[in-house]
Amino acid sequence: MKFLTKINRNYLILLTLTLLIVTISAYFVLNRIILHNTKNNLKEQEFLIKKQIAEKFEIPNIYPIIEVKVVPKLINSKPSFKEIEIKNIKEDEMELYLEYANNFQIKNVNYSIKLRQSTFEREDLVSLLTKSLSILLLAVLIISFFVSRIINKTVWVDFEKNLRKIENFSFTSNKLLQLIRSDIEEFDRLNRVVNNLTKKLERDYLSLKEFSENASHEIQTPISVVLLHLGEILQQDLNEETFKKVHASINALKKLSSLNQSLILLTKIENRQFVAEKTISLNEIIERKIEEFSILSENKSLKISYDFKSPFEYKMNEQLAEILINNLISNAIRHNIEKGSIHFYSNNGELRICNSGTSNAFTNENIFNRFTKGNSKSFGLGLAIVKNICEVNQLSIHYIFTDVHCFSLKKL
Repeated sequence: MKFLTKINRNYLILLTLTLLIVTISAYFVLNRIILHNTKNNLKEQEFLIKKQIAEKFEIPNIYPIIEVKVVPKLINSKPSFKEIEIKNIKEDEMELYLEYANNFQIKNVNYSIKLRQSTFEREDLVSLLTKSLSILLLAVLIISFFVSRIINKTVWVDFEKNLRKIENFSFTSNKLLQLIRSDIEEFDRLNRVVNNLTKKLERDYLSLKEFSENASHEIQTPISVVLLHLGEILQQDLNEETFKKVHASINALKKLSSLNQSLILLTKIENRQFVAEKTISLNEIIERKIEEFSILSENKSLKISYDFKSPFEYKMNEQLAEILINNLISNAIRHNIEKGSIHFYSNNGELRICNSGTSNAFTNENIFNRFTKGNSKSFGLGLAIVKNICEVNQLSIHYIFTDVHCFSLKKL
């Protein structure tokens, strides 16, 4: 999840919770305020009625709002409020009222008074005020959300640009990483840290690259010299035991030379020294490589079949594409059986290379590890190189064995 998306989501959640809490709180607070005002109004009505009785000796009765009675005896009770239900004859339903009851004496005459006010009016008023407040608050929150979102995008625009520059940065491009300066202190600190780290990594990368190139050259040169001298020794008249030892030494040196080249290739792949040049058709490379390996496949009487429903095309370095297919096909031939088969399939962004062969203990988790090999005399680097090529080119490779051994390439 993006940083701004998370901020906006959390902000929206906070605003929603705030709106709910404020709305519910406002409902109860307004209800209490209006209830308090209603009680005060009923007490004020009582005062006016008392005044009217004292001055004009008139007893007002408007059922069910005002109910005043003369009673023989004054009951000592405190004024009280309670909610009662009274039937509305017109609507033929029960209505809820707030009733104020009290007893008083005016000029030696005892009175009982009951004043009532419908709570529907109070509830309607509370609901109206609560809804109005909620709508206003919601409008303020929505406006503040979008304003905050716009401000956040403006603040983070330089960060996003710098992030894209870092993502596209490569040591092989020989270009300096130039980040946009910001007026925000934390972003400038991050830029300085990234620049310093990039410079250090670039120095380490160049040192490692120089070391690997020098090591390759320095190791390869004495190997070539030794092979040359051993080749000259073989031309001489040697006894059988010495000839076998020299021949074994030459083979060992050739393996060492091949191992050196493979390790150097792995280093170059990991350092991303191969640039994706153009879109390559792996199907065409397969057909070409099968012709190159025809002698080896014919020696084992292998049956080659194709099922290319759609071409597998991908933008990558041509040399790496050649190595990728070369290693997979050579692996399929080397680990095949006499009169076995190799089948190639491609469709919808997937390329499969399947070959017959004996079962083994390898799984998708360990078959691509370096120096992993079965009964083969190889170094176990071929599939490790394949895995590295796929990783640097955003390709996935998967191995599975059922009746046949299958390597599946897919575009990520």
